[in-house]
Amino acid sequence: MARSTLIHASRSLMRTPLYTATAVLSLAIGIGANVAIFTAGNALLVAPPAGIAEPDRVVDIGRSQGDGVFDTVSYPTFEAVRDTTDVFTGVYAVNLEPEAISIGSRDGAERVYAQLVTAGFFDVLGVTPERGAFFHASEERVGTPLRKVVLSEAFWRRRYAADPAMVGSSLTINGETFVVTGVAARGFRGTTFLAPDVWLPVTATATGLPTTELMTGRRNSWLVMGARLRPNVTLAQARQALDAAAARLAAEYPDAYQGRGLSAFPLSRVPGEIGSFTRIVLAVLMGLVGLVLVVACANLAGLMLARSASRSREIAVRLALGASRRSLVGMLLAESLLLFVVAAAASLMLARWTTALLANTLTTLPFPVALDMNLDWRVMLFTGTLALVASLLTGLAPALQSTRPAIVGDLKGDASAPRRRRLRRAFVAAQMAAGCVLITIAALFMHALSTASRVDTGMAVDSVDIASLDLNLASIPEARWPQAADEIRQRLAAVPGVTAAALGVVVPLEGSGMGRGAIRRRGDREGSIDADWNVISPEYLPVLGIPIVTGRGFTATDRAGSPGVAIVNERFARTAWPGENAIGQRLEVGDFRQGSNEPIDELTVVGIARDSKYRWVGEEPRNFIYVPYAQQAMSGVRVFVRRDAQLTSSDALAAPIRAALRDYNRNLPLVGYASLRSFADLGLLPQRLAASFGGALGLLALLLSAIGIYSVTAQLVASRTREIGVRMALGADPRRVSRLVLGEGLRVTIVGGAVGLLLAFGAGQLVSSLLFGVSPIDPLAFGGTAAALVVVAVAASLKPALRAARLDPVTALRAE
Repeated sequence: MARSTLIHASRSLMRTPLYTATAVLSLAIGIGANVAIFTAGNALLVAPPAGIAEPDRVVDIGRSQGDGVFDTVSYPTFEAVRDTTDVFTGVYAVNLEPEAISIGSRDGAERVYAQLVTAGFFDVLGVTPERGAFFHASEERVGTPLRKVVLSEAFWRRRYAADPAMVGSSLTINGETFVVTGVAARGFRGTTFLAPDVWLPVTATATGLPTTELMTGRRNSWLVMGARLRPNVTLAQARQALDAAAARLAAEYPDAYQGRGLSAFPLSRVPGEIGSFTRIVLAVLMGLVGLVLVVACANLAGLMLARSASRSREIAVRLALGASRRSLVGMLLAESLLLFVVAAAASLMLARWTTALLANTLTTLPFPVALDMNLDWRVMLFTGTLALVASLLTGLAPALQSTRPAIVGDLKGDASAPRRRRLRRAFVAAQMAAGCVLITIAALFMHALSTASRVDTGMAVDSVDIASLDLNLASIPEARWPQAADEIRQRLAAVPGVTAAALGVVVPLEGSGMGRGAIRRRGDREGSIDADWNVISPEYLPVLGIPIVTGRGFTATDRAGSPGVAIVNERFARTAWPGENAIGQRLEVGDFRQGSNEPIDELTVVGIARDSKYRWVGEEPRNFIYVPYAQQAMSGVRVFVRRDAQLTSSDALAAPIRAALRDYNRNLPLVGYASLRSFADLGLLPQRLAASFGGALGLLALLLSAIGIYSVTAQLVASRTREIGVRMALGADPRRVSRLVLGEGLRVTIVGGAVGLLLAFGAGQLVSSLLFGVSPIDPLAFGGTAAALVVVAVAASLKPALRAARLDPVTALRAE
C-alpha cells in the first residue's frame, strides 16, 4: 500500500513539472541555508576533534565567568589543578594563540606555526603517534628547557615527504636546537580550530618562546586547561572539585585568585569567550535561516492548497467511490514528503557548495585552521529530520482541508473554496510575518553598522597600514631588538608613499588586548588596577593621531637602562588618581601576592593621552597604558605606516615594503600586511554578516510573500468573476472594484505584518548585545519594514486589481 501510494504521488508530481520545480527550488533554498549554518555550527561546536580517544570524557577548564564562559589561567594554576587526581586521570594546558616560529634548513628559514602545550598533552588525550613518541609529563620542569618537538602528520608529509628518518633528528627552531621526538597520528590537529604544524613544550624557553618569568607569575593568564574525567565521574562532580581547588588557591593567594573561580565545560574547538560569542552569532544566523524555511514551507502550503482546488473533483470522486479520508490524506502527505526528499537532496549539494566557500575563506586567515566542514552523520540526520518534520507540518493542513467530506459541493466545484481561501490567507500572512522579522533584523544590523562607521575611534583609521614582523624569524638577538626595530621603522618610513612610520606591539581594534602584570599605585597595598597595555615607539601616537592631553610623549631618552616611564589614557588617570594630577605619579607592576609585595618594575607617568577605542569600536571605555618599546622590546612587533593622501588603498605599498624588508634582512619575512580599517571592520564582522545575510534572506522571503499575495488576490478575482460582472453591470465604479481587490492583499499584509513586527520586537531584544548604538526597537528599522511590506502588498495586488477593473460584464456573466 505504501509503495503504491508513493508511486501514485511521484506520477502526480511529474504531471505538474512547473509546480514541482517551483516547490523543490524554494524548499531547497530554505533547507540548504539551514544545513549550511548547522554544518558550520557542527564543525565549530559539536563535532569532536579527530584522533582523540573518548572525546566525550575530555573537558575544558578555565577561570569561570558564568553562563558557560571561561577565561585563561596561569601556569601555576595549571600546576595546582594538575594535582586534582581524584576526578581527573590527567590534566594538560595549551596556549590558544598560534606561535609563529622559524625552522631552519639548508634551503633557508621557513616560518611555521607551533602550539605550545604542557608535556602531558598527548597522553591525556589518548593520541597515538604515527612515528616515534611524544614528550611526557615527567620531563616537564619550569626553568629546565625541554627542547623537543612533535610534528603534525600533514606537516611531516608536506615538508619532509614523510621521511621516517626525521624522528630523532635535529631541527633549528628560532636559532635553538630541538629534537624531533615523534609525528602525531594522521588527522590529529589538536583540540581547537587551529591547525599547528608542530607542537612544542611550554617549558622549551627558546628564543621568542615563553620565559621562566611568564611561567611562574600567577597573574599571567595565557593558558586554557583540559582534563580527562575518571570513569564514572560526572561533569558536576568535576566542577565541585574545581570549586574546592579555587577556594584553596584564593585562601593562599588572595590577591591573585580572590573572586576567580574555576570550572569545567565540555570540550570545544572554540573554548572560552570566543566560543560564547560564536554560539551567539550562530544562533542569530540559525534563527534567520529558520525563518526562511518557514516562508518556504508556508509558500509550499499555499501552492498545495491552490493545486488541491484543481483536484477537488478528483478527491470528491474518490470519496464517493468509497476511498477513506485517511488514505487520501496519506496520498497527499506522500506528495509533500517526496517534494521534501528531493529538496533535501538538492539542499545538501547547495550546502556543500556553501560550506566549501566558507572553508576557502578560512584559508585566507594568517594562521592555519583545522575545521572539518564535511557533511557527517549529524548533518545528514539533521537534514533528514528537518525535511520529515517540515513536510508533515506543511502538508498536513492542506491535506486535511482538501479531503473534507463535502462531496456534493466539491463535485459542483465550489463548496470548499471559501475554506481554502481562508487557509491560504493564513499561510500568506505567516509568510509576511516571517519576512517582516527577517527584514527588521537585517535593518537593525544595517543601522548598527552605519552607526559604528560614524563612531569616533579617537585615532586615524583610514590612512594607516600595519606590517607585522617577528624579529625571531630573522635570528636577531634580543639585545638588538630595539635597535633593529627602529632601523626597520626608518627604512619603511623612507618607502615612497609612506609619510611616517611607528612601532607598536598590539594592533588597536583587532579584538585583543595585552597584559604586562598587575598594576597598582606606588605604596598602595590594597589592590590593583586592571588595564590593557601597548608597547610603542615615540612616533606611535602622532602616526595614529592620538593627542597628548597633558604632559609629554616618549622621546629618544626613554631607552633601556633609563627610569621606566608610561603614558596613561584619561580614564586610567581618573581611575587611579581621581581629582589629582597624574603627571609624575608612580606605578608598580608585578605579580603581587600574599607575602610577596615587591614590584617587578616601576613606571613614572609622563603623559596622559586622549581616550580612544582599543579592542573594537563598540567597546565600553577602558583603562590603558603605553610603555616605550625601547624599554620593553618584544620580538613580535608591528610597523604602523601612514599612507600618502593620494594612496587610497594599502595594496600599492605591500610590494615595496616587502622589498625594503628583504634589503634589510633577507631572512625577515613579512608575517602580515593589512590596513587598520580592515581590523576595525573585522570587529564588526558579526553585524555585517547578519545584515548582509539577513537582508538577502529577507528579500527572498518578501519575494515569496509577494507571490503568495498575488496568488490570493488572483484567486479572489477568478472565484468572484461573476460577482464582479454583476457589480459592473449594475454600474459599479471600476476604481471601487480595484480597491476591493487591493484591500484583500492589504488585509493579509496588515495581519502578517502586525504579527511579524511583534515577533521582531522580541527578536530585537535577543540580539541587542550585537546592536552597537542602536535600540532593538529602532523606529527607523521598524518603520522602514512596515513601509516595505505595504509596497510589496500593493505591487503584488496591482495586476489582479487592474484585471478586475477591466472585466467585461458580459464576458464575466457568461463565465461558469
